[in-house]
Amino acid sequence: MHTSPRVSSRALTRSAAALAVAALVAACGGGDVDPPPDTVPPTVAITDDVSAATAGGVVTFTFTFSEDVGESFVAEDVLVTGGTAGTLTKVSDTVYTLAVTPPADTAGTISVSVAAAKFRDLANNDNVAEATATQAFDTQTAPPSGGTVLANFDDVSPPVAGFEGAEGSAVEAGPAGGGSGNSFKVLRSGGQVYALGIIETAVPVSDTRRTISAQVYSPTAGIPMVLKIEGPDGANSGDVQANETVVQGWQTLTWTFTGTDVSKTYNKIVLLPNLGTVDAPPGQAYFFDAITLLDAAAPPVAEGTVIANFEDVSPPVAGFEGAEGSAIEAGPAGGGSGNSFKVLRSGGQVYALGIIETTVPVAADRRTISAEVYSPTAGIPMVLKLEGPDGANSGDTQANETVVQGWQTLTWTFSGLDVSKTYNKIVLLPNLGTVDAPPGQAYYFDTITLLAAAGGGGGGAGPLVFSSGFAGGARTVEGGEYGGFSGSNLDNFGCNGAPENCGGGGDVSPNVAAADSYFFYYYQTPTPASALYAGIYVQAPGVTGGLSASADTPGMQLNGQTQIKFNFNPNPEWYGTTTNNFMVQFDMGKLYTVNGNPCHIQLRKVVTPTSADSAAYALNLSEFAVVQNCGVAGLTATSVLASEPVSQVSFQAAGGGAAVSDGTMNTGANLSAANGAGVYPTTLVIKGGIRFE
Repeated sequence: MHTSPRVSSRALTRSAAALAVAALVAACGGGDVDPPPDTVPPTVAITDDVSAATAGGVVTFTFTFSEDVGESFVAEDVLVTGGTAGTLTKVSDTVYTLAVTPPADTAGTISVSVAAAKFRDLANNDNVAEATATQAFDTQTAPPSGGTVLANFDDVSPPVAGFEGAEGSAVEAGPAGGGSGNSFKVLRSGGQVYALGIIETAVPVSDTRRTISAQVYSPTAGIPMVLKIEGPDGANSGDVQANETVVQGWQTLTWTFTGTDVSKTYNKIVLLPNLGTVDAPPGQAYFFDAITLLDAAAPPVAEGTVIANFEDVSPPVAGFEGAEGSAIEAGPAGGGSGNSFKVLRSGGQVYALGIIETTVPVAADRRTISAEVYSPTAGIPMVLKLEGPDGANSGDTQANETVVQGWQTLTWTFSGLDVSKTYNKIVLLPNLGTVDAPPGQAYYFDTITLLAAAGGGGGGAGPLVFSSGFAGGARTVEGGEYGGFSGSNLDNFGCNGAPENCGGGGDVSPNVAAADSYFFYYYQTPTPASALYAGIYVQAPGVTGGLSASADTPGMQLNGQTQIKFNFNPNPEWYGTTTNNFMVQFDMGKLYTVNGNPCHIQLRKVVTPTSADSAAYALNLSEFAVVQNCGVAGLTATSVLASEPVSQVSFQAAGGGAAVSDGTMNTGANLSAANGAGVYPTTLVIKGGIRFE
């Protein structure tokens, strides 16, 4: 009998599966069957990086596409209102980002939208749906609470008057949206370019109280808002520009009287809105309210190793060469924390001194000592040095800050110190070079601290590379973000393509060596602007997205460096004008809260260019001015740079009504020179790296 071979069910199942696969392959293109055409239009979702309801700075918008859109999506496809767009960056085939900078010192809403038919997928399907995202912002910097109210025109209402074209000025209710009832309206109508209002009231400035704040309404953005204080016997502060850029409407402005002689009496506030221009009849009204002399604020809290506080950390002390009466005892009221080391200098030598015997664990990234110090005299040298075995000696080191009468926090930075050696003595030399005649003068020292190393860079007094050059994707070689910004009176101070034009570009690494890379940003107008700004910003290594409004921003901590070095050139038209100065500005990383609003300290130096071609610049850091102090009194560039990281460096043009000052010179822009095409360009170029040395 013939018997058929047995076939397992597993084998049958496998054969069926194989047949199914073969059929599937044929249907998917393995045979003669065509796939269905792609007719689905692509879409885009727009989101941003701000989790809070209101942004305090730059907002980065992300565009996420439903599929690959090739190269069809470009910057011109995005409509931005309420802010200045940066560079559109392609992250992947389906993700792009765009940083938008809101205008300074104002509140509003940024809107970013992409209309229909602006991009297409790889099957040439256009998008059919519009996408829009909005983000509220508030970049206003309000003054700190506290201070002496000089005038609010309600319960504090001193005499006022107007002159030289402002005779119609008066106290009355101000426009809605700001102020607190009545305000002083300075009505400028014809007259002189210096038509002014005067408030007759005492202004009790002091070494630690030099900043006046006010709520101000201006009918025009970008104009100069000048204030000065005057008094008997020719006392005059000179014209002082507001620290902030003027916007249309209400805002809080501050004026810092850095060089004012505080030994004199001041009893008049002179208000000079739109100085340099005649407001033609019927004129323009400017309102001032809540004029306040700000209180001195506490300096940044020093963190690090407490070397001596004369309570729980109380090493041996002694005085020599005329300071033998020195001792630990309670200090004067107003500072310190209980006991202090009193260095009593009475006769003896010009170098009468106090010594604290304690180990000072300096390191390559820890070279700054801070202390709370009481001095009976302002403006004297306050010198400190470190000593140790085998002749270890730091040399005499002056305090970074100017000494005031009373308590203050001082810092000393030992840039050239040999940190391989041991240091076990702190030598205190107050009023070095002078004998304090009997019965002498007492100087108090407390909370002496070796400051901690700050994050985001640093490492001794050697060169620090903030950026070695420009790479693609709006990033430096070190990963910091860079870009441009601009505006003028022709577009309400936000480049939007009508009637002006702006943009940036350059050649980046690795196409060229980092040292040969460059980035330019230009802003041009068809007619001369009366107020214009344009600039390039570069953020610290690894820092992107602007300055945080909710936390400290990382940055590069300097440690004894004394100069910033970079290569810069303006365009020939701007260079050939009489308004060709540019400025370098540092935005510091530490976040302060001023009346509920975020604030970062700013330092500025105005520079006259040396060439229309790329030229090397080396600027002394000590010559930078503190132009935004966030309510912290007594700051200097040196003290700020020793205690806070630099998060952003910017190079800026600002001319006409938008010009600003560092206390010695004003910035400029091209407001008068046309190029061959008949337009008026202002262009800034940075080539290669930015270094601190």
